Amino acid sequence: MSAKGMPAKAGAIFLALRLLTAESAIAAPTSVTRNQDFNFGKVAGGAGRAGTVTITSAGSRTYSGSVLPLGTSFSPARFTITGTVGKSYTITLPAEFTINAGGDQMTVTAVTPSIPLTGVIPAGGAVSFSVGGTLNVGATQRNALYSSNMNVTVK
Repeated sequence: MSAKGMPAKAGAIFLALRLLTAESAIAAPTSVTRNQDFNFGKVAGGAGRAGTVTITSAGSRTYSGSVLPLGTSFSPARFTITGTVGKSYTITLPAEFTINAGGDQMTVTAVTPSIPLTGVIPAGGAVSFSVGGTLNVGATQRNALYSSNMNVTVK
């Protein structure tokens, strides 16, 4: 999503946010596949508007502070673990990470999965899960497309 060409209204800056998630697998035959990137959606922040945007692992979105939603497109990150039925797995997620637009940054905190971090590959050989988090929007964020990688490992 690009925010180029969008007119500013009421002194707000429109932030287009898309978070790319990276995945890796350790100790085959267990692997993890990214099915969907984090997407906090477009929000009006900056120009004195600060707050948070939270996407739950279940897929709902809430706001705090003076950050305003623009549009309805948003999603948690979604992954699928595949492996040998009955094999144990452990998911590792970052506690927080930074997203960037050039020299501008925001932090994503409270990174939370929809399933426990440890489990067993069920019948069928696959388990899917979502990841939610909280985007911390500063009062001076500029209008840009912010992105980063969130490392997710499964072993």
